[in-house]
Amino acid sequence: MSHLVAYYDEKPVELKGQVELQQMPIVSASALRSAEGVIRTSLVYVCVPKETGPFLVPFGEFDDSSLRDRYNEAIRIMNTLGASSIICETFREVVARRGLRARVFTRGGVEPVQQRIGNTGFDFRHSGAGSTPRDPRPLRWPNESGFAAAVSSVLENGASEVSLNIKNNRIYSLEGELGMKLKKIGFDLGAGTQHSGATSLHIRAEFPAARRTWR
Repeated sequence: MSHLVAYYDEKPVELKGQVELQQMPIVSASALRSAEGVIRTSLVYVCVPKETGPFLVPFGEFDDSSLRDRYNEAIRIMNTLGASSIICETFREVVARRGLRARVFTRGGVEPVQQRIGNTGFDFRHSGAGSTPRDPRPLRWPNESGFAAAVSSVLENGASEVSLNIKNNRIYSLEGELGMKLKKIGFDLGAGTQHSGATSLHIRAEFPAARRTWR
């Protein structure tokens, strides 16, 4: 399970019980890997467990990094299952103002809606003949909603179409309560800006109608 960690040269920062953060001397990080390459002091990292060992991602970059990792895993799963077609579309949550009549039934007359956005790093479209399905397990994100179900649907039930929705949950937002506390204490969060709104990825995959026994 991931946790927060920061490194120091001489002595740790006094937290006064405000946040849960592990602080360690920088010399103890010599064998660790980081998304930036070089591990810096005073920067808060999310320590992510990996098959090859702990991996450090700057606090302010974790949400986008997590979204991209889950996206890559979803594409890998669909390809391994033998998809003949894969489409990924990116959506952003925005606030839409409703008319006067609707305001009677909604607080403030606003509601979140999904707005499709293009030309992102997540745009993906593939079309081909498909292939014999193979088991993609073990999954790198076994607890991600829909991943295990997609595998079972194709391998066990011969599903011809599968859809996945992957949401950027903004767990470690720069403007969130935890992020604000860390900045107030004096820590670096590793990113200057973050996109507003919750971005989600909609992935649809189709599989050949005539399916052979998977191996």
